[in-house]
Amino acid sequence: MKASHVSIRVLGVLLMGAGIFATAAYADGDPAPTYQRELAMQRYKGCHWTDDMGKYVYACIKRNDGFGTHWCYDETLETFCPAQLEAAKKAASQQAGDDKPSR
Repeated sequence: MKASHVSIRVLGVLLMGAGIFATAAYADGDPAPTYQRELAMQRYKGCHWTDDMGKYVYACIKRNDGFGTHWCYDETLETFCPAQLEAAKKAASQQAGDDKPSR
């Protein structure tokens, strides 16, 4: 009777350990955050880093006491890059229009 009682406890501890290991392995291998960051990088791949962007990131990180650096970087891209990319598209379309010969 005593041996079976001990084996049930050992089995319970092993199952709990397996559950904790499986949870940790899933959290480590979860590709969703990496996938989302790669999409953000692709969206702003034509954006060039400026001094204003560096100052903005520095102020954000300082405001958050060094925490949330990824969030500050993403916020900086979302703030500065759309205008920069729009200006680049506008300049490219104007330049393309100038290359056409007139009749």
